[in-house]
Amino acid sequence: MTPGRHHHAQRGTTLIEIMVVLALAALMMAVAIPTLSTVLGVDKRRASRELAATMRWAYEEATIRNQSMRIAYDLDHNTYWVEAADSEVRIHKDWRAREAFDEYLEEKQEADARVRERAASGTNAQQNLSELLAGFQGDDGSTPNAGGLLGGLLGGGGILPGARGGEYKVNRFQPLGEGMMGGRVELPNSVRFWGVWTPMFDEVQRPHDEFELEQIQQEPEPTYRILYTHVFPGGYMEDSVVYVSDQAGEDITSLVVEPLIGRVVVSEGEAEVPDTRDREER
Repeated sequence: MTPGRHHHAQRGTTLIEIMVVLALAALMMAVAIPTLSTVLGVDKRRASRELAATMRWAYEEATIRNQSMRIAYDLDHNTYWVEAADSEVRIHKDWRAREAFDEYLEEKQEADARVRERAASGTNAQQNLSELLAGFQGDDGSTPNAGGLLGGLLGGGGILPGARGGEYKVNRFQPLGEGMMGGRVELPNSVRFWGVWTPMFDEVQRPHDEFELEQIQQEPEPTYRILYTHVFPGGYMEDSVVYVSDQAGEDITSLVVEPLIGRVVVSEGEAEVPDTRDREER
């Protein structure tokens, strides 16, 4: 081989090597960029800002439409969306009122079953609603929950059966359409819901663990953990704290609702759940 040919062969080999190195570098960068975003918390911060913007949008939209709305958080599937009410809406003042109302409904179902049984046997045994409510009162006639069964509700609409055969027509919501603000949004793969708190619960509600999810998925109608922040057209957003984190649950961002002005404060770390009783006293 002449010196000239040897020189060209060396140059050709060098260019191929450079091309291979560049291709490998590009591949490594493509893999490293998502990982770097995860490490730096870029995905979590962006997802937190987008969720806060959606919550604020729902607050403003409820006023514009003069319609109650709510933000739904599916903790088990790491998705959220906005729903609009097509009926009157009531929410409980706190978890004590919610538990008392659930107990009332359970007692009512049992009372209705007894009425049906007696009617089938030919006896007239209509139970008066006042008698049913009396079952929730103590010896002194007081109702054993904060604010009372009926007084512990916020919003519009009624809770007691009306003249239409005991229909219960409040709190009916429909999800807003996909492809628009308020439609279903899935958190990035590196981000998840760490938990959500509202006054409906005495502590932060967490997603189901893997074992619980396996049990739920075997049910005919799985009951996934979905929580809500309600928004009323009068300018009130339900007290809420929403926590998002990395997949390990170590790097947490908190979204805290200020109810009277609808502002959502985003802060790093696990924010404390507000004491609503102190707020009411003030």
